[in-house]
Amino acid sequence: MIRAGTPRRDDGAAAAAILTALLLTVVAAARWHAARGHAQQAAAARSTAQHLRTAYRMAAASPMGTLRDRAAHLPAAQRARLDAAIATALPGSGNRKGSTRPMDALTATLAEAQEAGYDPETLLRDASDARELRTAVSVEDVLVWRIRRLAQLPSPDGRNDRVARPTNRPRTVNEQASRPNPMR
Repeated sequence: MIRAGTPRRDDGAAAAAILTALLLTVVAAARWHAARGHAQQAAAARSTAQHLRTAYRMAAASPMGTLRDRAAHLPAAQRARLDAAIATALPGSGNRKGSTRPMDALTATLAEAQEAGYDPETLLRDASDARELRTAVSVEDVLVWRIRRLAQLPSPDGRNDRVARPTNRPRTVNEQASRPNPMR
């Protein structure tokens, strides 16, 4: 969220990032209270989480819509390669032939990461392996935001193009972990 810069009016990407962080905190609080038998507090946290999910959907609609529009304009060959990578990494993801809901925003994000010099398959694998996905309401949303953070991509709505990216940055989480620490 710090790298996202100052939120501007109608900056859905920054609002979505903040709401996601709040939602994760509230879900953790609900589980903590439930585990300790605090029924009222757990119910209040679950209700708050539902409100935050609604707010997230509203805030994320614009940036996710922008990404879906970008996917529609990708060259067919590039689109096919990226869709195949998603289908391989996420069986049952909706990017298969005959699917009614492809992961267009994820496809566009992978294309943008590829243009920035990242390997889409490696980045997708790193984002998928970062934490579990089975409890996500939208696996696509989670992966889009993880990949955008890992690749340090600017806001999907183009409002944050001033984000500085080092030229010798690691391409994946694994490369970053294997890089020697100069502080040691």
